Formats: sequence, C-alpha cells, structure tokens
Amino acid sequence: MSSEVTVAVGATTLSVDAVDAIAHGATVALDPAAQARLRRSYAFAQRIAAGATPVYGLTTGCGPLSGQRIDPAQREAFQRNLVRSHAVTLGAPHPPAWVRAAMAVRAQVFCHGHSGVDPQLVETLIGMLNARIHPIVREIGGVGASGDLVELAQIALAVLGEGEVDVDGERTAAASALARAGLTPIVPAMREGLALINGTSFHGGVAALLVVRARRVADAAIIAAAMAFDALGGHVEALDPALHAARPHAGAAAIAERLRTLLAGSALVRSAEPAAARQDAYTLRCIAQVAAAAGDAIESAARVVAVELDSVTDNPLLLADEDRVVHGGNFHGQPVAMALDQLKLGIVELGVMSERRLARLFDPALNGGLPAFLIRGDAGLHSGFMGLQYCASAMAAESGLLSAPASVRSVPTNANNQDVVSMGMVAARHAARVLDNAARTVAIELLAAAQALELRGLVRAGSGTRAAYDVVRRVSPPLFDDRPLADDVERIVALIDRGGL
Repeated sequence: MSSEVTVAVGATTLSVDAVDAIAHGATVALDPAAQARLRRSYAFAQRIAAGATPVYGLTTGCGPLSGQRIDPAQREAFQRNLVRSHAVTLGAPHPPAWVRAAMAVRAQVFCHGHSGVDPQLVETLIGMLNARIHPIVREIGGVGASGDLVELAQIALAVLGEGEVDVDGERTAAASALARAGLTPIVPAMREGLALINGTSFHGGVAALLVVRARRVADAAIIAAAMAFDALGGHVEALDPALHAARPHAGAAAIAERLRTLLAGSALVRSAEPAAARQDAYTLRCIAQVAAAAGDAIESAARVVAVELDSVTDNPLLLADEDRVVHGGNFHGQPVAMALDQLKLGIVELGVMSERRLARLFDPALNGGLPAFLIRGDAGLHSGFMGLQYCASAMAAESGLLSAPASVRSVPTNANNQDVVSMGMVAARHAARVLDNAARTVAIELLAAAQALELRGLVRAGSGTRAAYDVVRRVSPPLFDDRPLADDVERIVALIDRGGL
C-alpha cells in the first residue's frame, strides 16, 4: 500500500479494508469531528479525577488492587508503572503490519470520546504511524482478558518514550525515534497508561487483516478449484442452478454460477454423458457447497470484527454527556476470539479441499490419464511436483492440529480476578498460520492446475480458466525440467495477497 493513500481515523466507522490499508503503509489522518469528542472527554476525566468518587484506574489501583486509592501526586508514576509492568511479551516480534493495525484501532477507540485521554495521545499514535515508528511487540504473553494488556503495553511503552521500536527495519530506542520524528513522548498524567493497554485493539486489529486476507485466499481457492475441475474433466451437472436452488444457500449458488462462468466454453469438462455413469469425487462435485460454507464462516467472523472496530473496548467508560462513569467488561476478547476460531475453520476447510484436489492431479490412478506428478517427458528422469505434494501434506496436517479452538482454552490469571480469559491472540496467531498454509496450498494448486491444463491442451479449457492460467504464467513459467519451486509458490502467494487473481 502506498503511503500516498490517506486513511482517516476517528470517523463513525473504521472498516477492515481501512485497517488493512493503514497496516500496509497508508498515511493516517485524524477526522476533524473526533477532536471535539476527545477534548470533551479529557475535560470530564480531569473533573472527576479531582472528586472523591472512586474511578477505576484513575483514582484507584487496578485488578485486585482496585481498592487502593492513588494519590494525585503519584498518578503519573502509577500509570507509568502500569505500562512498564505489563510490557513483557516474549518470543519473536509480531510483523510491523500487525502493530500498525493495533495502533490504528486503539486510536479509533479513543476517538469515540469515552476514554478520557489527553487528545495529544491520538496525535502521537498517528504521528508514529506516519513516521513508520513501530513498537517491538513479541508474540507470546497475551490472554485476551482485559483485552490485549501485554501487547498494547509494549505499544504504550514506546508512546511514553521508553523501550525499543522498529523504524524501517532498524531497531532503535523509542525516545530517539520519537525525537527524530519531531514527536514528544506522552506524559500519562491522568489515565493514559491504562487506556492504552486496556482493550481488544491488538487481536481486533489483527483480525481485520486476517479477514481481508482470508477473503482473497477464498477467492483464489475458487479459481484454483475451477482450473482443477477443468483439468480433471469434472461433470458440470454438479453446478446446475436447479440443484443449488433446491438447497438455497446463497453462497453456494453464487459460487456455482461463478464456476460455470470460469468454465464457459470448455471442451474438457463433461456434460453429455450421464453424471451417474462416472461420479466425481466430492472435491469436484461439492466445490460450491464446501466453499460456500467456508465463505460463510469467514463472513460471519467479518461481521463480528466490523462491530469490534467501531466499539469502545475500554474500562471504565467516561460518559461525559451523561455526567457519569460506567465500569464493566467491554475489554473482554471473547467475541473476536471466537470469531477468529470460526474464520480459522473456514480457511482450514478450503485448504483441505485444495490438498485433496492436488492428490488427484498428481495420482495417475485418479487424474484421468495425466502423467504422475504432472511430469513432462521421462518420468524416471524427472519428479515434477512430487516435492510440493510433501509440502501440501505437511501443511494440511499442521492446519488440522491448529484448527482446535483457542477461545475455549481459558487459564485464569491476575489472582483469579481474570477468571475466564479469551486467548484472543492465541486464536489470532493460529488463524494467521492456518491462513499461511491455505494460501500456499492454493498457490500449489494453481501451479499444478496450470501444468495440467497445458498437458490436456490449453485451447480446450474454459475461457475463465485460460484467463487464470495466463495470470499464473506471468509470475511462474511452465515446468519442463525439474527445478526448485519454492519461489514460484511464494510469487503466487504474493499474487493472491494483492488480489491479482
């Protein structure tokens, strides 16, 4: 995404596509309408902080220490210590795109005007995004209870001018990076520390990126399936509109129609002979039904994520217009964690179908006369796609293991104050891994199906599958002699991820 594209935070909605654009480098601006909300909320926080009413995390401690009143003179130290004590992620760093997504979503939360933070905090987050200052956030630690406490604390630490950040691939001290960008570290005089760390913005932001990518992979999976259907001579009766009208799942009918369009004009598919005479395997006959179910899972998750991106996941909420403070649990990650598990299941199933079609394409007992492993020429001399089948099998096994839901694996924390936790970031990491596997498996199927169409006679293929073949061949040449194919796969994955199909 070019930095010349500008995306606003603080408007009434923030879409998954907007988060994806910011995550991949878009310039960020603050919607003017948000500024008044931020100022009003901050003034309200200052007023209630001067009163005697206990307000969690502002005039009191946090968690099991919420009964302890914080002296106003110690408020800044308390907020800093809250951030420092929670900034303890471990392991390998998350990708900068994930961190950018979280920063954008957290800024959006503040712009609702219910967090009582210094308006300069939002300007600083936006300034860091535009200067490409990315706090180092590692992959282990979050449980998705009071949101993504430890991940967001790593971001908060950098906002306060502490810890390390990544700037264009170089790790440096946060204070130095902020100074070079002309940004001043935030002084957490009120509740800025707690507000930065309390909420689902990390796994919510990552979920937005995964939804965008999942849609692209699902789209590519249908194209790969059409090419394999064509190459394997599937029977088009499985795509009959009347069949899908009798079981009216809208997604299945739409996918069947798309497959018919891609296969239009094909002389390779079967239509004249009775379908019952030689039944196709489920991976051909049930493409529309299974892909639609997977798509429904992805879109169900997308609806949850869309709500989350326009939500206030903070505690407490400062309702300035009503002159009151509400304490509750909007920070809990369960809605998004469960949505991520659902998205993961949809993606796993797309990968399962793709891997099984690959097995048919490579097996001369099942592929209708194509050579084993789609080898051209001397089968004793060449191995063709044999190595890539090992990769597809390994990814299918791994994705099956990762398909178990993370959102039911609660392990209580925080002296049993957080007695049910969502494991939202565990779900996000597993979903991301499954999505990597599915993207690569579909990429292998696109390569294999392109080779199979060549062997069948490309001129006999459908108009849509020929067009897809042309796109594949722009980034991967035909396989005549054995060569390492890993780079070909990654180029196809990149093609999928940028919507090139």
